[in-house]
Amino acid sequence: MKRFLAKVLLLAILAAVLAAALALFAYSDRVPKRFGPEVFRAIRVCTSAAPQARTLVLGDSVANQVFATGSAMPADVAVATCNQVVTPLGNRILLDRWLALNPQAEDVVYVSLPGTLANDGTPEFTFHYLLFPFAETGLFDGAPPETLDHFRRRFGRLPVDNASVRHLLYRNDRLYDFYERRIVRRPAPPPGGGLPEIVVGNLRAMRDACAARGVRFRLAFPPVREDRRPSDAYLKRLADQLRAICPEIDGQVENLRIEPAEHFRDDVHLTRERLDEIRDELRVSILAGGRQTP
Repeated sequence: MKRFLAKVLLLAILAAVLAAALALFAYSDRVPKRFGPEVFRAIRVCTSAAPQARTLVLGDSVANQVFATGSAMPADVAVATCNQVVTPLGNRILLDRWLALNPQAEDVVYVSLPGTLANDGTPEFTFHYLLFPFAETGLFDGAPPETLDHFRRRFGRLPVDNASVRHLLYRNDRLYDFYERRIVRRPAPPPGGGLPEIVVGNLRAMRDACAARGVRFRLAFPPVREDRRPSDAYLKRLADQLRAICPEIDGQVENLRIEPAEHFRDDVHLTRERLDEIRDELRVSILAGGRQTP
């Protein structure tokens, strides 16, 4: 009888230790991460009617520096820039919503560094910056099926389709880190370089959605740090792919605006001082559709 009780006690202790370990693992004692206020701002812009707006600006975090900081934009320009992790896949969803609510639209410009344009969903950031905010705000309702299937293949079905799992992963850093290492599939470089086919398809769909409403769709590039300029091979392939989508892009890829490294605070973002010097110039050039000149 004593041996039996000892075994029961040992099993109870082991069960308690296991339960405590699982609780510690699943419920991080750190403050949960809060990601992407700029993403939620872009969502608010694209899910609202803005009768005065004629132009929509989408883009990555460098575009966000140019258009969402500094002096306010005029009322006829709606700014929904955020960061590269939203990708052309997410920006297509934003664009579709904005066009449906703003029939007065005339012009859409997508501003992105040439390298970040190739992002089709990174394991480290896409869940927090795209999957969670888009799903939680209803943007996945009616989203392109091929986009949702792409995310299901990369992240698994549950984070895309199950709100409880989504919240658990979003609020618990350790659990998501484990999930990312064990479950999430790493993207493979596209054969032949350049943009992944799903990115090309989404950019083409954005162009077609605009064309169906008589809206002009354009691509533009912000300044690039001189020692972070993509390779000639990548830029040639990129130019060929983008020319088939937006013929007016011709020459822009090959003639990127290059700035010296000392004008940047990191690999891609301009210093505040340099941005203050050239922000207005960049805005005018990009919105006018002209080539940027040094």
